[in-house]
Amino acid sequence: GKRKRKQETLSEELVVKMLPQLMQIATACSSGLLGVGVGCYLASRQAENASAPGPASALIPSSPTHRAGGDMILTGAPTLPAEMPSAAAALQWAGWPGFENIRYRDGYVASYNRQTRNPNWVCQHLCKETLNGDASRKKSAGFAEDPADPPHMRSTLADYKNSGFDRGHLVAAADAKFSQSAMDETFLLSNISPQVGEGFNRGYWERMERWCRNLVFGGSYSDVFVITGPLFLPQAGKDGSYYMHHRVLGQPPMVHVPTHFFKVVLALPTRSAQATLTAGPAPPPPKGVATAGEGALVPAGGWGKASPERPIALGCFVVPNQPIPDDTDLRKFEVPIDLVERYSGLALWPRVPRKASKHVAPLCSATKCQLPAPFRQGKGKKEEPRIKVIG
Repeated sequence: GKRKRKQETLSEELVVKMLPQLMQIATACSSGLLGVGVGCYLASRQAENASAPGPASALIPSSPTHRAGGDMILTGAPTLPAEMPSAAAALQWAGWPGFENIRYRDGYVASYNRQTRNPNWVCQHLCKETLNGDASRKKSAGFAEDPADPPHMRSTLADYKNSGFDRGHLVAAADAKFSQSAMDETFLLSNISPQVGEGFNRGYWERMERWCRNLVFGGSYSDVFVITGPLFLPQAGKDGSYYMHHRVLGQPPMVHVPTHFFKVVLALPTRSAQATLTAGPAPPPPKGVATAGEGALVPAGGWGKASPERPIALGCFVVPNQPIPDDTDLRKFEVPIDLVERYSGLALWPRVPRKASKHVAPLCSATKCQLPAPFRQGKGKKEEPRIKVIG
């Protein structure tokens, strides 16, 4: 009706309004490097709250989807398992980004794009069980091509050789210490994207990975679910039009180099906190509280009932694939999830309510969005700062 058309118009106006500001990231966050993107957009939360557009529709099939081997993916689960939930369980509960070339690993779930030779997205679960263990990079055989893809549709080790780009993990090896096989699977090239090395993969991006782990290590959250993926954003040309411009690696050139990367973080303060949001009919939400539309999770017992002790936290960040100064505030890269959905074509935790409420809070309001210190230099080599280990 008229209200829906008005929301769609507001949402489109938001994207048009934001695009010129989003294009300023390169000059704000690097020196002399070309590139555009989403990064240093300081007013993203204010713009989101002011416009209140309807989020992208949830990708929830009406019937189970079959995966390789005949198993079924049951989507739309009302709650997470009471015991340790997996990344797949979180996707069933909070919504799938998409269903292209799904890969089920011991430590994560991924969707692979055979055209760009990058993951579309990866989803992982961080908790004390997954972050502790005896797995070691030293025991791993290293990077490997993914045999799940035909040889002419996969990225190869040769594509990265002498390219000047790092083989950047989207699920970090350190996130899968609970199992050597799980850690080994993080080295499959279907979990890898070309990343600028110094100042990004070996700098700001690594610190973002540690920050996500520290949400658990610091005791703030029991379970943290992260969806990570590449973005290919346009550049403004001299004629005022926007063009796609990024490097492609390999001979023949097949591996596209992302201009940006995103992380969407869903953090549970306790393992039982997910029970405060459940699938099922409920009274309409209060005015100003946006949900993810049909199939959205709603407060158990309905809106306005008992408040949880601490809300679930939700945050979205986009960073440029380029060196980022160490002192850059992470909050400068915080953006509305709706914006990333528009550029990626993915639905990101689509069933979780987007507006701040007593049930779901912005991550950077619920916790300090401050990255850990960069690696220290010592005795001629880099040393990682001490990290608390949960026994």
